[in-house]
Amino acid sequence: MRSSNPVFRSIERSEAYASTEAASYRGIVIKTGGLLLTAVLSGYLALAHLQEILYPLFIASIFIALIAVIVVSVAPRVAAPFAIIYALAEGVVLGLVTVIFESMAPGVALAAVVATGAIFTVMLFLYSSRTIRVTPRFRKIMYGVLLGFLLFIVLGFIMSLAGVAIEFSNPMLLGISAIFIVFGALMLTLDFDRAEMIVESGADRTYEWVVAVGLMVTIVWIYLELLRFLVIIFGNRN
Repeated sequence: MRSSNPVFRSIERSEAYASTEAASYRGIVIKTGGLLLTAVLSGYLALAHLQEILYPLFIASIFIALIAVIVVSVAPRVAAPFAIIYALAEGVVLGLVTVIFESMAPGVALAAVVATGAIFTVMLFLYSSRTIRVTPRFRKIMYGVLLGFLLFIVLGFIMSLAGVAIEFSNPMLLGISAIFIVFGALMLTLDFDRAEMIVESGADRTYEWVVAVGLMVTIVWIYLELLRFLVIIFGNRN
């Protein structure tokens, strides 16, 4: 029972599955919602009051968010403070990215937020109704696709450093972005499965933070891909 979301892998390696304060679905929901709200407030405050240092802060926030996710993954006992740090840093990143995309296509941010919420709700329903079942074969397929995506991204980055520019037509970009969105949606089912596993197994309450960060990582992935997808569509219309 492995997850494609790296944040959840620490749960599989942990021995802390005995606690009088066990994880609960309510705790996961509250913590996930709290982290998302923290990210929104962080992004708003950064855009409103830190415009002079916004771009250096943006670069720093990317690394801070990455480090925070790694710490949450390998050290669940200190997940709470680093989960909040991740949300604060991610909020700055999402805030600036959202403003940039919104300037390119007004209205795209709200559409992406609504679409992300809709995808989350639909996937939660499909998982809870067992319309989509997380099986070992399903996980293997997800791992293979994830590895392919990582190779694609790494190769693209290496080629860009070598000065090789690859241009894609708008239909190709739409197709790639759509595939990433579908993959993110399917990742949610693995995250729901992991959340169910820790609650049903009586994992320590600390793991609510680990699950919350894992869910937020997937939600951010979907939101960013939706932004790109919608900007391409709006751009074609204009």
